[in-house]
Amino acid sequence: MKALIVGGSGLLGQQLVYLLKQHDFDVYATYHSEPINEDGFFPLDITNADDTVSFIEEIKPDAIVSTAAFSNVDKCEELKDTAFKINVTGTKNVALAAEKINAKMVYVSTDYIFNGEKGQYKETDKTDPIDYYGFTKLEGEKQVQNICSDFIIARTSVLYGVHKPNFVTWMISEFEQNRSISIVKDQIISPTHTMDLSEQLLALIEDDARGIFHTAGGEIVSRYDFALKTAELFNFDVDLVQPTSMDEMNWVAKRPKNSSLNVSKVTKFKKPYGVEKALGLLAKVVIGEGR
Repeated sequence: MKALIVGGSGLLGQQLVYLLKQHDFDVYATYHSEPINEDGFFPLDITNADDTVSFIEEIKPDAIVSTAAFSNVDKCEELKDTAFKINVTGTKNVALAAEKINAKMVYVSTDYIFNGEKGQYKETDKTDPIDYYGFTKLEGEKQVQNICSDFIIARTSVLYGVHKPNFVTWMISEFEQNRSISIVKDQIISPTHTMDLSEQLLALIEDDARGIFHTAGGEIVSRYDFALKTAELFNFDVDLVQPTSMDEMNWVAKRPKNSSLNVSKVTKFKKPYGVEKALGLLAKVVIGEGR
């Protein structure tokens, strides 16, 4: 099967490229602002409709996984035009191209499409984003559903991995310098290792699944408890993790308090990892790099 990873230079994109190649996919990938000088990587600006359609028509993939996004939550609040252009218009352009060549469209979305008042959200629960990032990702979902006849919408939560800086690698860096960090106790999440998400997406694609899936980590936890577990597994002093609340954070955008995802539907295709297993996989790589 030929697959195209849009946003292949990103945190998830690089992991997905690696995994699909390991499973004998013919993999192509795109980048925008951060070039990758490897075979199969090509520059693409998804906000340019003509370029997007012509590029995808030339590649003719069987499946397109769209991981490209403007995902900085606070920046989305400040740069709304940019966020809309990338997350909505860009997604629309990729979806139109996918439909034109009859490819399966896989769109990676977010738990931030929910308001966070309930938690353990199922795929059928009402969406109600409270920040602009969540709004644009939900609008991207709508573009995919309205345009594509064969699609997967994969909602995930708090991605971390080895290929680019993220919440977990930031914590490890602070711990290494013996610096304390303030982490909110009152935000509940479903933290997701990029390998775990990549394996879930692979299973869905190989089974020709269709529809909306919550593709996140298999364990629901507060950010604070997740930070404690990270410190513990990487053998750092847990006292470096200091509790705080969302009200005390100097955030520009609102965040949902409990956007945790129910993953029972995707478990039928691939069982998500728990926190300890996922962090353990990360530890093997990080420790192997000499940290």
